[in-house]
Parts: sequence; C-alpha cells; structure tokens
Amino acid sequence: MRYSSVLLCMVLAGCQTPPDVQQLQDQNDTLERQLAESNKQIDSLKADQTLLKQDKDELNRVIAVLGSEKSSRVEESTSLRGDVRQFAQQQIDHLKQFLLKSNLVDYIGGELVERKQRDSEPVLLVDRGHKIPRNGTLTGVNAFFAGPGSLTVKVLRPVKDDLVTVWESEPIVVRELGAQRINFSVSISVEQGDVMAYYLEPGMVGYDTGTGEMGYRDEDVHVGGVLGDSSLLGEGEKRSYAIGVYGLLNAE
Repeated sequence: MRYSSVLLCMVLAGCQTPPDVQQLQDQNDTLERQLAESNKQIDSLKADQTLLKQDKDELNRVIAVLGSEKSSRVEESTSLRGDVRQFAQQQIDHLKQFLLKSNLVDYIGGELVERKQRDSEPVLLVDRGHKIPRNGTLTGVNAFFAGPGSLTVKVLRPVKDDLVTVWESEPIVVRELGAQRINFSVSISVEQGDVMAYYLEPGMVGYDTGTGEMGYRDEDVHVGGVLGDSSLLGEGEKRSYAIGVYGLLNAE
C-alpha cells in the first residue's frame, strides 16, 4: 500500500505543466524594447533640452543687446532733451532781459511812485482795480519799496462771487528801497479776470487814498483759500499802492 502511494505521487508530479519559457522570453523582449524606446525618448528630450537652452541663451543675449542699445538711446535722448531745454531757457531768459531793458513787458498794478502813508501792521492787499486783462504769463513783481521786508505774491481766480487763491510765490525778501523789479523763481500762467494779491510786512509799500480800488485785510490767505468781498476792507478809502506785476500777456 505504501508503494502504491509513492507511485501515485510520482505520476501526479509527472503530469504538472512545466513553466512556459517562451512566454517569459517574449515578455523579457517586450520589456527590453520598451526600455530601449524609453531611453530613446530620454535622449530625444535631452537633445530638445539642449536646443531650448541654446535658444534661451541666445534670447538672453539678444535681450541684453537690446537693453544696452535702449539705454544708450535713452541716455542720448535725455542728454539731447536737456541740451534743448537749456538752450530754450537761455533764449527765454535773454528775451525777458531784453523786454525788461526795453520796457516792453506788460505791467498790471498801481503807479510806481513814492506814496506817503504806511501800514503799521502786516497787510494782505487785493488789487480789485487792476484785474488781469488777457491770458498770459507773469514773470515778476514791481513796486516802489518804502521799507525792507518780505512779501508774497498771489493769484486769485473768480469763482462765482468769491476769489479762490490758485497760486502764491515763495517769500520775496526786499532789502533795497525805491523802485524795484524782482523776478519770480518760476513764471506763472494767468487768465483774463484773475486778481492779484500781495501780503506785505509793515511799511514796505506806501499808499494814497481816493485814487484806487485796493481792498485789504490783516489775515493772509494761501493756496486754496477763498476770499469774499465782505472779508475785505477799504471800499470807502479807495487806496492805491505802488505795487504791481509784470509779464507777457497775449496780444489783443
């Protein structure tokens, strides 16, 4: 019986299916082909990467060249504009000096003569009697100074029934007395109907009464400030001060 069992096991072992060697070989060949194809794709990607890097390097080189050329053009253009501005400013300055020496500038203000009365306190003058007659540019202040001190010049623009301060000069220090012309640090554009105002330290400019329309008050006004007729004094006094502005107004 024992021998029969051993014989049966041997018969069963002989009947088992051996491994499919050909199938394994085919799978191995397939994997090798896939690996070769993958390596080929990797080599192709590396080649593309190399070309892209070369294109990037060339693009960066071109950008650098263009940037250098642009900087050169900008520097050249900036230098040229600076030279043109300097030349134009010189011509404008020469023209101003010529017009001043030839007394060809437009003057808006009171007669520049010595006047007897003086203000004992700082005063804001509003020249309602000499409005700007035409659009143009103002270049300075003209006055007969009775005393030294500091003043500021202002442009007031009518808005409905009020006057709005649209510009004021830097403080102008006056040391010499008599008739003086003093240029602004920058020229200022004005419009027809604008009104000039001046804030003066005590006794700088004299005045007479009965011949002018200068309004006045003690309190100063700055850019953006609003003045109404009710805030000004002097309507009955008819003050006339020896001060005004000059510049170039448009031809009529």
